[in-house]
Amino acid sequence: MSAAVALLLAAALLTWPPPSTAAVRARSLLLREPGPSEVPAGPAAARRRWLLAGAAGAAAGLLLGGLPGLAAAAVVTVAGERLLRSRTADAPRDGPQLAADLPVACDLLAVCLAAGLPVGGALAAVATALPGPLGPELATVAGLYRLGAPPRRAWSDVPAELAVLGRVLVRAGESGSTVVPALRALAADVRAEARSRADAAVRRAGVWVLAPLGVCFLPAFLCLGVVPLVLGIAADVFG
Repeated sequence: MSAAVALLLAAALLTWPPPSTAAVRARSLLLREPGPSEVPAGPAAARRRWLLAGAAGAAAGLLLGGLPGLAAAAVVTVAGERLLRSRTADAPRDGPQLAADLPVACDLLAVCLAAGLPVGGALAAVATALPGPLGPELATVAGLYRLGAPPRRAWSDVPAELAVLGRVLVRAGESGSTVVPALRALAADVRAEARSRADAAVRRAGVWVLAPLGVCFLPAFLCLGVVPLVLGIAADVFG
């Protein structure tokens, strides 16, 4: 029973989500530490990965025992370390926040443009209303508009999450069509995509919650259900 509890705790440690961007920023401001983009992942992060992976491997070895337990511990430790390393490697810091704020920005831009503001003025007004990472990005684009840069040049250096908004505005400006319906449709599409991702994450979480339970009950099923049946058949055949 203790081995099963240890395995569940190790699985929880391996699947524990990394700290959010907001939490990292708040901690860096409070402790006066540089943010994650300024300090690369060093030995401390590697030690934490190996510690968590080693805990999972020890739980697997304790559950199986003997030589199979040692082999399972080594495999689980190496696989767990690679899993944790892949989750934290080369992740864009502000990408999720930009995508989350994009529908609100589209709605605000649609209201400003419907009121008669030019694109540069609408971008500047919306940038002041969005204090997150999306605000400075839109303020930069608005500044390029005010300096007379072509629309394609103004949107050329934005992150990938804002490229679709830039394409909508550039296409509308070049074709002369109204951009308000396109912005509202873009906001609806982004919200629908976010809901789809959330539903998929909930379904995956349900599977991962049941996975440790199956790992705990599978050996008992084999020992109590399959092994006696095989031994009985073997006794009848070879007895």
